[in-house]
Amino acid sequence: MSTNTTNINLELKERDLKQNPREARRNGFIPVTVYGKNLKESLSLQITKADFKKLSLSNYKQSLSAVVEGGKRTVLLVMKAIERNPVTEEVLNIQFQSVEPDTKVRVKLPLIFEGSSPLVQAGGTLLINNQSVVLTCPAKSIPASVKFDIGTLANDKSIAYYSDLVVSDEFILESDKEQIIAKVNIPQVAAAA
Repeated sequence: MSTNTTNINLELKERDLKQNPREARRNGFIPVTVYGKNLKESLSLQITKADFKKLSLSNYKQSLSAVVEGGKRTVLLVMKAIERNPVTEEVLNIQFQSVEPDTKVRVKLPLIFEGSSPLVQAGGTLLINNQSVVLTCPAKSIPASVKFDIGTLANDKSIAYYSDLVVSDEFILESDKEQIIAKVNIPQVAAAA
């Protein structure tokens, strides 16, 4: 499992609420909403499109530090949703949850499949059934992804379940443990041999 967290320092600026969100996007900004139990009310902020591009290139599902309210405070954020235009894919709004470092958060992370299965090398076909996993983990240590070694699919084991994932003791696997994440179909000729 990948446990490298990427803490990104991000500056979120106050958004002029008189300005239409479309106008903000035309001026190179993306509207941002920040909410959380540790805030009195949700914050309407904005991020530059350039900062969002840096964020999206750095596994933005991680927790990140953000300076808000003109540098008055730094908060730990977890990205919860990205609203996009269904036709152009333009980012319309980003929602972050402000959390304390030890707060347990539920996140959906990509599954990264590594290695090589002897069953595939012998002529089998690898089928990936799920490409993400849901975990509950402390906000300060959200992994970039969860890795699975396909090499464990060998001999009589041709199916991998969520229960086969190796995760840290501080994480709780929320995905159905009996659901298949990957399997190797073995050709009948190979199976008969």
